[in-house]
Amino acid sequence: MCTQVASLDGLITEAGKEIEPYHVSSVVGEALATLSELDPSGIASADAYVEALTGRLERLRDDLPDDGEGSAASRVGEKLTDLGPQEPELVALTETTPELAVSVHLAPGCSPLHPPPSMSTEATRALMEWANTMCVTLTTLTDQPAPIDPLFEDSRFAQFEPYHLASYLDEVRGVVTHVRESVAAMAETGLDVADSYRAELLTALGQAVEDLPGDHGPFHYHDLPAAEVREEAKRAHGVVEELAQRPAPSDVARRHPGLAAAHDLAPRCQPSAPPSPDPLPAAKDGTNVAACADGRCQIEISDPVDVTVAGARFTVAVSEGRLWLAQDSGFIQLRGPGTARFGHSGGTTVFSVVASDDTTAVVDVTTE
Repeated sequence: MCTQVASLDGLITEAGKEIEPYHVSSVVGEALATLSELDPSGIASADAYVEALTGRLERLRDDLPDDGEGSAASRVGEKLTDLGPQEPELVALTETTPELAVSVHLAPGCSPLHPPPSMSTEATRALMEWANTMCVTLTTLTDQPAPIDPLFEDSRFAQFEPYHLASYLDEVRGVVTHVRESVAAMAETGLDVADSYRAELLTALGQAVEDLPGDHGPFHYHDLPAAEVREEAKRAHGVVEELAQRPAPSDVARRHPGLAAAHDLAPRCQPSAPPSPDPLPAAKDGTNVAACADGRCQIEISDPVDVTVAGARFTVAVSEGRLWLAQDSGFIQLRGPGTARFGHSGGTTVFSVVASDDTTAVVDVTTE
């Protein structure tokens, strides 16, 4: 909540300037996505605040003008002013809800309270930051998909493999560099087990940056033989995989009670026994892709299948939690909730992921 409130209040600060609707839409969309993933806290006042803020943000999103020309940018500023600063509301909520005080005091995205509240945990703010950053680091590295995917053996996707591999090689060094910068920016905790782990990880990340392809730009790889690019992508992914196989933060945290407590509380760390994911909702039209012919359907996708929408044909599939969409020379991948648009002679076809897991996605298909 503190992170999202800070982002929203940053928009309000910009409201006196010429602010673009698309920028506001992006920040508001990110906040709404984050709020939608929050589990109820069980504290009535806190849950009511989240519900009220969600409603206000949805109205703001729906009222945004379509472009930033002329008076449109001014109207965006007016809408933001109507939203009002959120930090005072969050502070007031904390002051009247003692159960939130420890969370706010420890959470890495929140400002610490003065004086600090009474606490029964051995976790500290520094240890919470360590746990949160290390868990984000591990998740970022383990979530990097293998660039060589069996779906590219399908002739309908094969033409897009060179562009996909070039994009991967252009981006992977930046991902690892960003992770390294986040770890380097952390302050030492004063706890040897935590600081030693961080120092060793920094060394490994620095070596990985050196071992990964240089910053050539994606067009560099388009001029190379396909087999050479494929081998370079495999090698780069091996570097990332080696990083991800280091001891997990949870294993390190068990060596100290304060670190273990911080790991259990850190919002970006998974509990030792994460709950089973909810089953996907049933798609209205099941796997009947023929239902999309009129330009509107909700279907379940897994293995590659051709879908004709208002006369335009697409190939759709799911691999490693990503929805693959191909049409003529267009290729898009989506992970988790997201929307892809394809323009064609018959108009625009929109694919929106309702829910997904590693092998299946439920997708709304519409036309504009």
